[in-house]
Amino acid sequence: MAVARLSELAHTPGLSASRDLLFPTARLDAFALATGVDLRETANALAAGYDLGTLYMAETPSESALVEARFRDRLLAGATTVSPHPRVKRVSGAMGLSPETLVRVDAKWIAVAVGDPTPARAAELFALGRLTRSPPALRGSALSTLPHDLDAAPLRFFAPGPFSGEWARGARGLLGAALAFGVGAWPAGAELRVRAVFAGRWQATDAAELSSAWTDLSESSMGRLLGLDQPAGEPRVTFAPDALTFDVRLAIAPLTDGLRAAVVADVWEILRFPEKRDAPHP
Repeated sequence: MAVARLSELAHTPGLSASRDLLFPTARLDAFALATGVDLRETANALAAGYDLGTLYMAETPSESALVEARFRDRLLAGATTVSPHPRVKRVSGAMGLSPETLVRVDAKWIAVAVGDPTPARAAELFALGRLTRSPPALRGSALSTLPHDLDAAPLRFFAPGPFSGEWARGARGLLGAALAFGVGAWPAGAELRVRAVFAGRWQATDAAELSSAWTDLSESSMGRLLGLDQPAGEPRVTFAPDALTFDVRLAIAPLTDGLRAAVVADVWEILRFPEKRDAPHP
């Protein structure tokens, strides 16, 4: 689950160049027109991945009928609407081969589930007060083991254990023994302060393994692309019996450039060559 205070990040001094590089204004404008949600003015948003689908949520402090209208416009078939409360609506349908479900709670939030509608329905039931015995995600048995100081970060990532498969082998096997994993990131001028926490039951020797895992990552091809091999400050690992904490400061510019090269740029930008043009016809 990734959580962000988007409006705070959008208006943080020093981040505008990085934002424009990864999220050009034209694309943000197009997204706002298509969905009714301007991410630059969204106080809080999240994306959560499940085996059965993906859930997106955004805070909407005002009435969100426009969001519903834009959602309906994109549905290709089978639109149905249910209103279990005067301020709560659920719209379901299909976009291509994928079912999608929108739940909106006016002056609160909107949620969109891609794939199985269960995550959106769970959010709806929380809003209606019908899941009083079920804890929210961050108070569940796994994520509640993470420290609350991560909640202060404007950009956060949470993953509950137990981890299996490729995840379990991550960080030299430390994820396989972790109850939960969390990351918080705070922009500070030209740098990004990052804190990663592995909740679990640890021994002092595990701190050395975490340091080695960082070395593996920073010296990998992806780590070099993102500038992790040249941090703005010396990385620090802190050991506690119930948590391994990793702190590092990263320069924002090379991190942004690397992210763009990894997910947005074409080959000419990555190799820093002039864009190839077709030769003119004689």
